[in-house]
Amino acid sequence: MKDIQKSLEEIIQYVGGIGNIANVTHCMTRLRLVLKDESLEEKEKLEEVEGVIKVVHAGGQVQIVIGQQVGKVYDELCKLGGFEKSHLIDEEEQEEKKKEKLTIKSVANNIMGTLSGCIIPTLPIMIVAGIFKMLVILFGPTQLGWLAEGSDLIVLFEMVGNAGYYFLPFYAAYSSAVKFKVSPMMALLFSGIMLSPNMIGIVEAQKAFTVFGIPMHLTSYIQAVIPIIIIVWIMSYVERFLKKHIPDMLRTVGIPVLTITIMLPIGLCILGPACYIVMSWIADGLLWVTAHFGLLAAIIVAPLWPFVILFGMHVPILTALLPAQMEIGYDMIVYPAMIVGTFTYMGLFLAYALRAKGVKKKSLGWSCFTTMTLANISEPGLYGIVLSDRKALLYSMIGNMCGALTCYLLSAKVYIFAGVGFPFLNPLRFGEDIVQGTIGCIVGLVVTFAIGIIFGFQGEEKLQFGKKKLKIGKKEVNI
Repeated sequence: MKDIQKSLEEIIQYVGGIGNIANVTHCMTRLRLVLKDESLEEKEKLEEVEGVIKVVHAGGQVQIVIGQQVGKVYDELCKLGGFEKSHLIDEEEQEEKKKEKLTIKSVANNIMGTLSGCIIPTLPIMIVAGIFKMLVILFGPTQLGWLAEGSDLIVLFEMVGNAGYYFLPFYAAYSSAVKFKVSPMMALLFSGIMLSPNMIGIVEAQKAFTVFGIPMHLTSYIQAVIPIIIIVWIMSYVERFLKKHIPDMLRTVGIPVLTITIMLPIGLCILGPACYIVMSWIADGLLWVTAHFGLLAAIIVAPLWPFVILFGMHVPILTALLPAQMEIGYDMIVYPAMIVGTFTYMGLFLAYALRAKGVKKKSLGWSCFTTMTLANISEPGLYGIVLSDRKALLYSMIGNMCGALTCYLLSAKVYIFAGVGFPFLNPLRFGEDIVQGTIGCIVGLVVTFAIGIIFGFQGEEKLQFGKKKLKIGKKEVNI
């Protein structure tokens, strides 16, 4: 928060005034308010206050996620309202989670919430990198040709873009460390080990390697976000255990050295490879379905494609399929799903930009829509919108499936396996089936956009047609 006093005044205003606050406490990141009349709270405006990350309702409280400055905000609020200060709450969140009934839905929600909590802080990096990559593609020799290949400006923009995506594990390691309350320096060190030139050399040379005598699976972690999040999560338990058992006189050296020593075989021989192996199984499953079942493959591959991209398995899958596709001369399953996906995301991000509430969300939506439309860069939107919003994920899966299924039913085949320029020129890759392929792409875009506009996204109500009025000039029309 740049101006704590101003932000606090707005928080008080949007919870119904100082007189509506019955009790106030705080934990490591959240200001926790018990309100006398919850109907006076204006959640949407509250989430737009500068410095407020999110507003959560749990345990009869309005929990305002602020971050590290929550203590200062709490102190100022206590002074202003004359509230008696209480001790810092540390275990309440864990207790609330224990009380929550264990269901498939709750587990899925917790996983999605944890992943988004680790990834969302890295969004500014992905957006900046995406914009600079877009500039290279848009103004470089492959598109408008305004910038020459190898020019200083092109090289500079490529450096920014590559630094954003190549080192994603570094950024995710830091945000995960904050989320799981583990030493950020140890998390960064481990991500550095995963991306070190030595590790990359071993993987590229396919040279057998062991960690304390344990064979290490040769896995590349470039741009791999999920493995480092899981590794840092396990590291948090290792670090807490060591803090409880190592004597004070040995803590400075003992805790960091033992943390990394213990995590080396766990991270490099078990957790990291496990992520890769699981996704390889999924990839092999997709390849098998593609080879043996046409219609079923179209139905399965298309909605799963966002996950394939998120785990970085799209390149291995496309590489494995390429020889067979080149021999046959066309593809009816994977490439149509991938091409339709570019239009699906355009529709999704546009709907999010128009429908989402709050300046931050709208800005994110427009940024993702721009980079997707002009440069076919989907990562900011996939990590920032799709992975953090369950509705957006569902809409993209439905839209992609509808578009790819349309392509299959119309017998639209992809004949060109290399990019052809701007994303909206991708239907050219259908060659002689361009009409059928374009119809499939339009179906994917329209379905996703329509669902997003009608039903909205997380924390929003769907449109009630006939019950809301749209003002045009001096007239009001039912919608």
